[in-house]
Amino acid sequence: MTTILEALSDNITIDKNKCIYCGKCTEACIVDNIRLKLPPCRGKCPLDLNCQGYVQLIGRGEINKALEVIYDTTPFAGILGRVCHQPCEAACKRKDIDGQPVAIRELKRFLADNGTFAPDSLPKSENGKSVAVVGGGPAGVMAAYLLREQGFQVTIFEASSRLGGMMAYAIPDFRLPLEVLTREMGQLATIGVKIRYNTKVGKDIKFDEVVKSHDYVIVTTGTPVSKKLNIDGENLPNVYDALGFLRRAKETEKPAVGRRVVVIGGGNTAINAAQTALRLGAENVRVISLECRDGLPAFDSEVKEALTEGILLDCGWGPAQFLQDKGQVVGVNFKRCVAVCSKDGCFDPLFVEGERMEVAVDTVIVAIGQGADLAFLDGTSVEKQGGLIIADPITMQTAVKNIFAAGDIVTGPKSVVEALAQGREAAESIMRDFVGLSISYERDRMTGYETEYLIDVSKAVPGSRLKARAISPEDRRRFVEIENSMTSEQAIMEAKRCLSCGEPFGKYRMCWSCLACEVVCPEEALSIEVPYLLR
Repeated sequence: MTTILEALSDNITIDKNKCIYCGKCTEACIVDNIRLKLPPCRGKCPLDLNCQGYVQLIGRGEINKALEVIYDTTPFAGILGRVCHQPCEAACKRKDIDGQPVAIRELKRFLADNGTFAPDSLPKSENGKSVAVVGGGPAGVMAAYLLREQGFQVTIFEASSRLGGMMAYAIPDFRLPLEVLTREMGQLATIGVKIRYNTKVGKDIKFDEVVKSHDYVIVTTGTPVSKKLNIDGENLPNVYDALGFLRRAKETEKPAVGRRVVVIGGGNTAINAAQTALRLGAENVRVISLECRDGLPAFDSEVKEALTEGILLDCGWGPAQFLQDKGQVVGVNFKRCVAVCSKDGCFDPLFVEGERMEVAVDTVIVAIGQGADLAFLDGTSVEKQGGLIIADPITMQTAVKNIFAAGDIVTGPKSVVEALAQGREAAESIMRDFVGLSISYERDRMTGYETEYLIDVSKAVPGSRLKARAISPEDRRRFVEIENSMTSEQAIMEAKRCLSCGEPFGKYRMCWSCLACEVVCPEEALSIEVPYLLR
């Protein structure tokens, strides 16, 4: 229902050919009059990334400015342009027209590969406070980057020889090339983040020592421990845990897999392991999961990729026995699984004992989940539950005031973009605490947004979704990146499919003509019609 205020005339004009939908005008409005119609894509992004802004700029041919829009939120465009699970595209309203969302992730990758943007190499000033980040995975590097930008002295304690966490060791090169990861992780050292490689907290340095020597601590060690089946034969040499297998596949001396490989599990790690085994020379690769096809935890796009490559998928089976001969597993006996969880949602597989399947193997890869290693927190006041750290879901603060936690170590295994988002929230809390603000007040990112509005589709540009250049079937047997980048022509054409759903507007028609919004607009896209009597 329209209120009296909303029915008044509007003196705010937006030029949508200039606007980049950054929302700065809504922040500047002192009477809370200007609101931003939140585009569905941005509403679903865990990072609140201005998808509409950079897509529209690509359509206008302003490639470098579009990349800058991404950098306003995150410096990891190349990573997200390859491994983000695309919640933005699932919400894209273009699907209502031709069934195909705008290729938002591929456009992000295009910008990372073709755009040029050089952020400041150093923070403007030092603030004298120090932050320790325990773990250099997605949540950790995101928090470290943002805090260093604001003048904090940041040190990352990384147990391995490389930043990136699971991005470095569990995501194969054909999905996220090492050179892309290395390039984007290198930005942290460039802005002055200190990195202590090969330093495992709890082993090489005590956690208490880290806490005492820093003003704030963020724990982002993830879930690097593969779960076990606890079946006899699991420790035999041709049975791998998925994380260990993927790590070894990135080394010079890669594992021998033989002709027949079975991957037990249904998540993204299982799919990555299966595709990796194929590239290591396996002729027959099968992914066998407890879940039904629609219930697989793996991203559907990655499952479809695997099927395209000839990987077989058997759903609704659980391992019962490893068949052994001469110190090797030569087969796996499976029993039918008809339900994975109990009625109350707890993991409690229900099997049909009379229905069995036997599969001959040369290699078995176990990918049934991951857990955290929290031994370094023993004896501290940081609270734990279910093998994870308890942290406030908004502020990421633990039971200890100056200790925060973010990423998979709080939520369990999730996506890269969700971990980055939690790292950002932990950084935001520390920034607020430093200046004496409440770390929890007004943390709802929907403030100033309108989500219920009609979307104008009348000016939709005809055209099907464009696909990036495909790699050859032969290359899919090698560790060549699965997807190529779009050309400039393709990117501009694809960006023009965007409906440009969102826009700023004066909701309550109560503008005071103070012009703050007009002054802060970086694109001069907003103008205020000042009433005659105020001129």
